[in-house]
Amino acid sequence: MTLWRYILGKFLRATLGVFLVIALVVVLFSGVENLRKYGDAGAAPGDILVITLLQAPEVLYQVFPLVLMLASLVTFLGLARTSELVVMRASGISALRLLRVPVLAAVALAIFFVAAVNPFVAASIRRGQAVEEDFSSSASSLLSFSAEGVWLRQADPDGQTVIQAARTNSDGSILTRVHMHRFDRDGALYSRIDAPAARLTPGAWVLENATEWTLQPDGSFALASQGTRLSLATGLTNDEILDSFAPPETVGFWDLPRFIQQMEESGFSGLKHRLFLQTELAKPALFAAMVLIGAAFALRPTRFGQTGVMILLAVLAGFSLYFFKDFAESLGAQGDIPILVAAWSPPFAAILLAVSLLLHLEDG
Repeated sequence: MTLWRYILGKFLRATLGVFLVIALVVVLFSGVENLRKYGDAGAAPGDILVITLLQAPEVLYQVFPLVLMLASLVTFLGLARTSELVVMRASGISALRLLRVPVLAAVALAIFFVAAVNPFVAASIRRGQAVEEDFSSSASSLLSFSAEGVWLRQADPDGQTVIQAARTNSDGSILTRVHMHRFDRDGALYSRIDAPAARLTPGAWVLENATEWTLQPDGSFALASQGTRLSLATGLTNDEILDSFAPPETVGFWDLPRFIQQMEESGFSGLKHRLFLQTELAKPALFAAMVLIGAAFALRPTRFGQTGVMILLAVLAGFSLYFFKDFAESLGAQGDIPILVAAWSPPFAAILLAVSLLLHLEDG
């Protein structure tokens, strides 16, 4: 137990050290980029700092597997440099037994990240987007879901329109059981339109058999038209509607299944969000794979030399895993391969390759 605690302590300290270095680099580069991007929009230094700190968790969450790989390299290269690794191996402890504690620690970190850090990152992304909108020159269109169906907000020349529909087709171009609430620039409601359906055409929403009410000075609604064909100007396109989805990264892990259900009940495809959910569930395997990759290139006595080459190979292997992971997820998001294959095959393939390399290098 003393040996395992010793290895665990060195691994956790290396993880913390590498994480702090990468966090500092991320904050510095993001801060410079945000200063260039929002400085001319009237953002104060405090606002830029807030935006940078809200953006940093997303980047650090994405690169943390690389942090674990580098921490594994640092840990076992340190043990090899001080000949502690030689003593451990000479005492009959195999390479796989030495890796048991770091791998279990990585799996525990992955569970903690998915269960606790993921909702925090999602909240920071949403808050960061809200702060960024304060310095954006144009209003954005937002799409969301609830028990009542689909909610869509679009910018108008004289204000904005909030659209609620029970269902839609897969690309958002046809809405059914539509209710539109129109607001002026001051945010005051001035009109409401109900229609059985609305169809998106280039530059306009076309509503058949629509009924329109206008708000009177006394606060009551007066019937303006009934059973007519209305055409309301819009700058939205099918692609913009699909892009205005809440990205899966902005939905907390515990809320993601309900969000996917609401999305699919509204008529949209939840393929990308289901893929993201599976990649989060596969994160323990990914974290374990990164630790094994780092260790596979570091569990060599320093007398063999080529330490720099092994570090370079480990970094290349880590980035290759990221490339393979992104490629598989791209295929999964397009429906070309099953979601489970896209999410789970890259980390498990990396684990098998790393274990194979460790067994090949094992000398007894």
